Order: sequence, then C-alpha cells, then structure tokens
Amino acid sequence: MRLGVLVGFLAAVLLLGACGTTSAHPTAPAQSQAPTHTTGSKALRSTNKTIQVNLANGSPAQLQAPAATLPGLMLTDADFVSTQDGWISGGVGGLVNGPSLSAGIIARTTDSGRGWRVAHLPGLVPTQLLFLSSKVGFAIAGHPGQTAGRALPGPFGLPQANLILRSGDGGRTWATVFDAGGNVTDLAAGQGSIWATTAGTCSSGTCSGKIYAASQAPGSSWSTLWTAPGAVLSVALKGQRAWAVVATGNGKGSAAEVYASSDGGAHFAELATLPTTYELSYFSDPSQLQAQITFTDSQDGWVTLWSMQSCAMHGCDVSDVYRTTDGGHTWTKETKTSIGCEFEPVLAASGQDVAVAQGVNLAACQGPESTIFLSRDGGGTFKVAQRWQTLGVTSMGFIPGGGLWTLGSGNNALAVQGADGRWQQIFPALAPVGPIDFVNASEGFGAGDALDPGAVLRTTDGGRLWKEISTIPNLGVDALAFPTAKVGYVYAASVDSEGQVAEILRTTDGGVTWSQTHAPASSSGGAPTTLKFFSATSGLFINLYDCTDSCTPEVVTTKDAGKTWQVSKFGASAYSPQSATALAPNRYVVGWSADGRALTWLGQTTNGGVTWTTLSNLRLRSGSLLMDFPTPDVGYVMAFVYHAPNQAGTYELLTTSNGGKTWTQHVFTSPVGWGSSLALDFLDARRGWLLNGSVLWSTHNAGRTWIAVHTPVPTEP
Repeated sequence: MRLGVLVGFLAAVLLLGACGTTSAHPTAPAQSQAPTHTTGSKALRSTNKTIQVNLANGSPAQLQAPAATLPGLMLTDADFVSTQDGWISGGVGGLVNGPSLSAGIIARTTDSGRGWRVAHLPGLVPTQLLFLSSKVGFAIAGHPGQTAGRALPGPFGLPQANLILRSGDGGRTWATVFDAGGNVTDLAAGQGSIWATTAGTCSSGTCSGKIYAASQAPGSSWSTLWTAPGAVLSVALKGQRAWAVVATGNGKGSAAEVYASSDGGAHFAELATLPTTYELSYFSDPSQLQAQITFTDSQDGWVTLWSMQSCAMHGCDVSDVYRTTDGGHTWTKETKTSIGCEFEPVLAASGQDVAVAQGVNLAACQGPESTIFLSRDGGGTFKVAQRWQTLGVTSMGFIPGGGLWTLGSGNNALAVQGADGRWQQIFPALAPVGPIDFVNASEGFGAGDALDPGAVLRTTDGGRLWKEISTIPNLGVDALAFPTAKVGYVYAASVDSEGQVAEILRTTDGGVTWSQTHAPASSSGGAPTTLKFFSATSGLFINLYDCTDSCTPEVVTTKDAGKTWQVSKFGASAYSPQSATALAPNRYVVGWSADGRALTWLGQTTNGGVTWTTLSNLRLRSGSLLMDFPTPDVGYVMAFVYHAPNQAGTYELLTTSNGGKTWTQHVFTSPVGWGSSLALDFLDARRGWLLNGSVLWSTHNAGRTWIAVHTPVPTEP
C-alpha cells in the first residue's frame, strides 16, 4: 500500500539495462550490415550463392479478446479487509514499445481471488489503495504523463499521482475528492480521519511538502495540517500520535528526518535524523527518495529508506531498514533482515507482526530477486518466510484475520500466505509464463508461473484453466516436450546466470514426478533452447547458449528415453541464434539475427549440423524470434521487427507453406499489450497457441485470427 515502490522497480529495470542485461525489445542500430557467415573452427557452409528476398505482405493477424482481457496490465497495489475481501489496482495500456499506461483499474474479490469485479478508471492510473471497510476506500491516482515542477513522473508513462479518489460502494465507483497539486506519497487512516502526504514542489534540491487531512466520511473536504521543511515521504498514525519521514535537501544531497506530533497533527517537531550514508548526503535528490514508516505501538517503529540514485554496479548504498524503541528519538540500522546488495526494501506491520521484503540489485549481484523476513515478536527475531526467485516484491501487507499478501513486479502477481505458511497465487489466474506444449486440442502442458519458474502446469480444456502438478526445485524450466500425455521431458536451468546448473528430466506419469536423464556440459541459464521428441523415447535438445557473438550451439540426442545421450556441436556463426526447431532427428532449422540489423537468416541442416543451407533470408531488422514448424512444409515465426533504424518495432507473424522457400508477413494490428514472456506452439498446420504474458490465445485458421482462451482476470459471475 505504498506509492512509489512500483516506480522504483521500473527504474531498476533501467539500471539493469544500463549494466548490460538483454532487453526483450532491443534498440535497433543506426546502420545495417551485410551478413558474413564465417568465424569459428567450422563455418556454416551455404549452398545458395544468390539470396532472394522472399517476404510477401499478408492480411493482418487479428487478436480477438473478450471484455475481461486487460491489455498491458501492470499491477500497482493491493489491500485486504479480510481473508476473502480484497482489492488490487493497476494500469493498462500498450507494451509493444515499452509500457505506456493510458488508463487504470481497481478490481475486487470477495472469495479470496476466485473471481474479480473490475472497475475501470479512464484516463487515471491508481498507484496506492487504502480501504477502511468493505464499503469505504481511498486511492491515490494520477493522469498518465502528468508533471508539475520537479516532481517527476515515473518511468514508462506512470503518472505523477496528485489525485485522491474515494469509493463508498466497495470499489464499484470512484470519485475524485482532492487534487493535491503535487505528488501524493502516502495515505494513512487515523481516528475518524484520513491523512495524505505530498512531496510538494521541488526547486534547486529543496522541497516543500505538506500533510493534508479529511474526515473519513465523506472525505471530500481536505485541509492542510502541516507544511513541512521538505518532501513528506510517509506518515504513521497511532491515536493522537503521528510520525512523518521528511526528506530535506541543500541542492547537493539530502537528509532523512523524522518529525512527530502528539496532538493529532496540530504541531510537529523534529525528533531525529536517520543515520544514513555518504551517498544520501551528497548525491540523492529529495524528490527521488522513497520511504515507509510504521509503528507497532507508541515506542516501537520502523522505517525503510531507498534511493535509486545511490545504486551502482556494487549495489545500492541507500537501501536500508531502521528501527526505534523510544518513540522515534533514536534510530539504528536493522541488520537482522540483511541479505547483502539490498534493493528497494518494502515494509509492513500489524500488531506485533513485522514483515520486511528485501530485493537484490540484480545488476550487481546474484538472486533470488526478493526475500521476505517475518517477525512475530515486534522485531526481536526474524525468520525467512519466503524467497522469490523471479518475483520482485513491490508492495506487501497483513490480512486482517491472519496471513500476509505480497504484490510482485515483472510477472505481476498477487500472492497470499495462508495459516499453514504456504503461498497461493490469487491474481492473475494461474497460467504458465514459460514454454508450452499441447498433446492434442484439449490437453497441454506449460512451465513456470508468476511465483515459481520451476512449476509444471497442465490443462485439459484447451488452455482455459490450468493446474500446477509439480515443480522442479530451485530451477527454472526453459523448454519442455510431451510426445504423449504421460511421457514428457523438460530442460531446467539456473534462474540466474551464476552458479550454472542445467538438467534434462523425464516423467512417465504426466508430470507428477521427474527423474534426471542428462546434465548438459554447460549452460547459461535462460538461454534460448529447443526440446523436441518424435516419440516417447527418441528426441533431441538444442542448446543455443544465448550467445551474441560467435558461438557453437550444442545438439544432444537420445534414442532410448534418455538412458544414453550423444552430444555434438554444429558450426559457428557470427550472429545471434534466436530460436530453433527440429523437423526430424537430423533436420533442424535455426534462426539467426544480427542484433537488429537487416538480417533474419533461417539456416537448415539435414545432417545434424555438419553442413547448412540457407532456408530463408528474410531481410528483417529483428530483435527476437520464436519458431515452430508443425509439419516439414508449414512453419510459423513470431518476430519483433524494427521498421527502420532507431525506431520502435512491432510483433509480426511470418508464415510459410512450402518449407520456408517463401514467407508471408502478418502484422498484429489489434491494440493489445505484449507481455515480457512469449511462447508459440502449433499442434498442426492450422491449430496453435500463442502465450503473451499471462494471456493465452488460440488459432484454428493458421494464425489469421487469435481468440483469447485464458485471461488474467477471472471475472465474477
């Protein structure tokens, strides 16, 4: 329930990109470069000396989504008043060229997440929720892209949130009750009143924030309680007592100060300055700081403080948790919740329960992405409640009646912890976020969900509903193949690029249990891979190693269900292999791309990679490829295509019906946002599935139209 944590995570995405990670949609280089298929100890020999441009324009590929589909959904916050009754907020928009939110939603569940009722907020994006009962709730919201003074909007089009909304009917309808004229940083509930804090207008490193208050009902008349000497970042209320974190600056750096009131906000006095580091004092702008403050009683309190500007390749110097036991007069840095290389801490408290979520700066350190520490004795002792491998916790809170909820970025998942300590994903509806493979029109398998990259899921109704049947512990599933409904194989590898571990595992009971059949000699974890089985016992694995310069992909084959494996390598290429598919035991097609330059080259081998022919040179500036050939003649390629250097790109579906000699280009024209994960699987020449984030589409006419069969919002009847 804290404004800014999502913005901070998205800023972290920029940091990761600046430190050398690969973007899903890389920027196209300014100039094209002709291909030269050489390098390495073995060249990719082509029998075609004259390459023809063989790409034709086709009809657009239409995505037909039901009303429940929310394109480009990005969750921002959640809140619960009971174990059954809760809300989520988020923004919607297009994600083709990076998130650009244009509207918002606030959705409610009254059955612990089995169904949701969605309220749409045209032109507004809510960023924080605070519900006082099953009827009355408040939200911070803003217009996308709005700015004022130096209070900057968030990255990727997230708004400066200057508006306060109120609902009196459980979130069905919302009305704007206050325009603060500046960035609202926090909401808090007191005795019959609601408080809002603002960063204020900032100039030359100094800000003039305020605290406003209104009665909870009707909540439409707001007045200034206090004008602070800096940006007010967060506030906590206990009866007539109040505490606020204020960021002050001198044009060169900042200080984080704690102010308190003992008379309901009539007067405030400075209690302490948090003992922060050199980086905050000299490098961080107060308008860019984030903080949370909470008190479990009148004496015991907690503060988190984070500055994106303090982050570098060695970590983030201002990413701290502080504790007081004397009502806020003195503060010490908390070390019980340290994981090293901390990034953007998140705080929650209720009674004597305290939870701290610590993220890790993945630009500098190895994951897991988030660790949740939980104390049941007011912070005296902490234990690890959960480690999320791929879920960066952006918001967190306790559920009245027991339990903890967390909201994660990246995969945009809301999870709740039950009384037994187990976590359950309640939003979006359970679905794979990794590779998929359908055995027939009804039964299919998928890998990874928003909480667990090693999860194996199954559907029996064509992808509408999914159930998790097993998990591969501590690994992420990068590829899977089910030649039958009972026999299947997965390639599982380290989620991060360090401590490289990879395994090929086999199941004979439909994915319930798994046994290892092969450990590849090397793996980079998360590399583009292909797993293909032509029967229950005969198949192959192509490891493309995620290389961006010269590389020698590896092919591993088996004819005896994984009892023995044969490893071989095929020739090197100067370009980046993006995807591969196998048409027969010795016939493969691999797609290469020259980092967005005008080259998308499909190479074919019929002798296991010893020699190659040029199947197609599509002459596209492509940033990524997905490929599937359900038959030797019919093939599909999903490509992210740049139309000109240094310009944005779009997803396109390329189809062939003659084994790749000619291709037809189908542009996706529907206004749908593209998620961070994509998967493509065709059952035959006409029937296939396309996974886009947490939305699964199916086609029955060779990709001309796609119908959403699974959406992230299970709507209430």
